Amino acid sequence: MAKPMRRQMVVRALARAGCLVKADTGNHTKWVCPCGQHSASIPRHNVTSPGVITSTIKRMACLPEGWLQ
Repeated sequence: MAKPMRRQMVVRALARAGCLVKADTGNHTKWVCPCGQHSASIPRHNVTSPGVITSTIKRMACLPEGWLQ
């Protein structure tokens, strides 16, 4: 099971993997993978819950394994 992570660490990992911000409105930031077929919403909390981490890893299927470490 994933552990809670600081939002800043998740955002940095997504940016390093080549993901781009698609929408930055409301309570979440929507990220799109480099291929453009997968997306994930990251809430704007200081700490991202384990469920969101697991969901993000599954949604960003085109990214290499271990990208969020």
